[in-house]
Formats: sequence, structure tokens, C-alpha cells
Amino acid sequence: MESEYFKIEIEGGIARCSMDGPNFNAMGDKMISPMMEGLRAVLDDEEVRVIVIRGEGGNFSAGADLTIMGERMDPALLKENMRKMGQLIYELHEGPKPVIAEVDGWAVGGGFGLAMASDITYVTERARFFLSWVRLAIVPDFGASYFLTRRVGLAMAKELALTGMTVDAEEALRIGLVNRIVPHDEISGEVMKLAGKLASRSPNIMALTKRFLNTGHQVDLQTFLDMEAYVQSIVILAPEHKEAVEEFLEKSGGGKE
Repeated sequence: MESEYFKIEIEGGIARCSMDGPNFNAMGDKMISPMMEGLRAVLDDEEVRVIVIRGEGGNFSAGADLTIMGERMDPALLKENMRKMGQLIYELHEGPKPVIAEVDGWAVGGGFGLAMASDITYVTERARFFLSWVRLAIVPDFGASYFLTRRVGLAMAKELALTGMTVDAEEALRIGLVNRIVPHDEISGEVMKLAGKLASRSPNIMALTKRFLNTGHQVDLQTFLDMEAYVQSIVILAPEHKEAVEEFLEKSGGGKE
């Protein structure tokens, strides 16, 4: 699972996945294969409860490696890699495991899309999001258009994508692109603290809650309420629910005469 360019550390149910490659962690020949292999491994690992994606060297990822783009890019290879990466992006966003993006420095193109595929996005004050596709005469990829419209709304998404804007950390927080800004020397600790909290919860409930949130805007209200009633009537029978209630009452001092 270990690679020089995509490093994975697993501890306490948390998979800490770090891009560490040339050209601001660009997704080129040296990065894309170990990244896809590494993400597939942690997605399939039943011991992993939470996935953290980050970049080393003061940047998240510069996206596609421009040194192999243009006429140097094989369209067939690009299509194959994009389909494989697309499946991973889908599983990160729609799958049962909470995904946290830790963004320091630049998140460009596909790097931006990868960050947006997360469930929770923490950034440093140095974070910069660059929607570079239009400037390179290509379309957004890595699901960026899908995620962008759901985070900031259609009108803002169009402005960002059609103009190829750069968005700093403060603006990203203001428009709802990210969850929180953390000082760069504290973000890794804060992200791991959050990951530890999520990993301590019931994996089944984490998965169902994530599924509810992803599904909420796709179905009508009555269908959603019916789904809630069905699932809730099952999960309250699980031993973990009884244990959680007893623990909550004990900590809060409730349930006593």
C-alpha cells in the first residue's frame, strides 16, 4: 500500500492518505497509479472507518500534470484512467466511509475535484482553489461540476467555472465551498481529531447518515420520510443503540430519580 508519491498511514480506523509528488503534487505518471491503487485499498479495507486526503509540501494538488498534456496525452489512456478515477471519486462521495479533505495551498483542476468529493473540507488560510479547466480549453473533471453546484449553488458555480476564477480560503468559506479554516500549523491535528471522533461512532450509523444526506436532495419529501421511518425502526433494535443511549444518559446525568 506504501508508495513514494502516495503515502497511506492507517491507525485507529483512520486512513491518512497523503499526495507527495513533483510539481505541487500534480497527478501525472508518478502519482496517478499509486493514488488509484491506494484509494482502492483503503475503500476496500474493512478496518478503515474514516479516510483523510491531503497533500504534502504545502499544497493539496495542482491537478493534471501539464507536462504530459496537450498533444503528448494519449486519449485512450486518459479515458481509461478517468473512468477508473471516476469510480473512486464516486465511492469516496457515495460510499459508507466519511471522507475528510485537508487542503493547504493550491487545489487546482482535478485536485479541486478530489477535495470537493469529500464529506468535510478543512482548509488553511493559505488554501487557494483554482478552477483552471476553461483556461486550458478542457471541461471540468473529477466530478467538480457536480460537487460545485451542490456546494455553492448553480449561479455561483457558473461564475467560478466559466471564468476560471481563483478562490482564496476566506471566500471559499463565505460561499460554502469549505467547512472551516484552520491555521496551517494546526490543521493536521484538527483534522485527525475530527477523524478520530468520526471513527469512534458506529460505522453503520455513519454510513446511513451519509447516505441520508446524499439522498435528501434527490427524492421527494414523502419518500424520504418513509425511508427514515423504515431505517429508524431497524437501527433502534441494534445493541449499539441501547449502549449509546445508556452512555448518553450516564454522561448527562439523565434517567435518574
